[in-house]
Amino acid sequence: MHRWLVIGGLILQVLPVMAAEVVQRFDTDGDGHIDQWEYYESGALTRLEADRNHDQRVDHWVMYHQGKAMQAEFDTNGSGAADQREFYNANGELQRAASDRDGDGQFEQHLFYGPGKQLLRLESDNNGDGKADQWQTFEQGNVTKTALDQDHNGQAEQWQFYLPSGAMSRVELDSTGDGKVDQWHHYQAGKVERVEIDNNADGRIDQEIRYDRQGHMVRVQQDFDAQGNPHTWMIYQAGQLSRSEFDTNHDGRPDQWHHYHAKGHLVRAVYDQNTDGRPDQWEYFFRGSKAPYKVERDTTGDGKADTLWEKPRRVQRQ
Repeated sequence: MHRWLVIGGLILQVLPVMAAEVVQRFDTDGDGHIDQWEYYESGALTRLEADRNHDQRVDHWVMYHQGKAMQAEFDTNGSGAADQREFYNANGELQRAASDRDGDGQFEQHLFYGPGKQLLRLESDNNGDGKADQWQTFEQGNVTKTALDQDHNGQAEQWQFYLPSGAMSRVELDSTGDGKVDQWHHYQAGKVERVEIDNNADGRIDQEIRYDRQGHMVRVQQDFDAQGNPHTWMIYQAGQLSRSEFDTNHDGRPDQWHHYHAKGHLVRAVYDQNTDGRPDQWEYFFRGSKAPYKVERDTTGDGKADTLWEKPRRVQRQ
């Protein structure tokens, strides 16, 4: 014979399942259907099952140890299988959670919590291969860092850093897959303002690109021979190259200047051949031509051209 009890308006049935296990059944909403089952061993609650959406199917499972919840599973989409899991510490505080976002039976997201249910870390498997390819770190509920494994080799090659406001502040890249960062993208107000690149994997920045607020490149500094100091400067206007400066003797000062037409054609080159800090040769080019049509030189050092060479022009015969 089954025993039925009414406690606090709830109808429950107490059934002996095994010698050491007892099940209590509850109709929590009084609709005549059992929607919660509690399992006890030696008087201690060990497991709870519930039908929270009242469709007469269990969608809530909780495991207990010494009266405290240790693990819970939830069926949030009505498939009959758990798609969310929660794990608790000895004090009953949430430590870790897992989520099956697409209902394929694989848990693609794993969340890690600190005291007060504060989210600390989130790991995600975005391509469904069973391995995490995105790692996010949180502080006070805000993401501060995201690491991405975009080629799914098990190793992150992109790291995104965020301000407390949520705006991106920096992106670091390993573009060669050697495990070392070789690009740094710096952001201001959500837009990239500076990019630093280590092109030869020596651990030193040898190229820097700067952008204006519209996202146009305005200046490029580059160290072609890996000495650690920039030897080339390229200046842009509205995204078009307008001038290049070169330090050919590595004294830290430009000694060549190239000026360009709006479409990128070289129109004038200026040289400081004796490296005294003052130009002493000027070359002029037609658009698209590699050879100058006119050359001026300052041979006395007074800053004024005193020697002129001009390419003879072809004369058309009448």
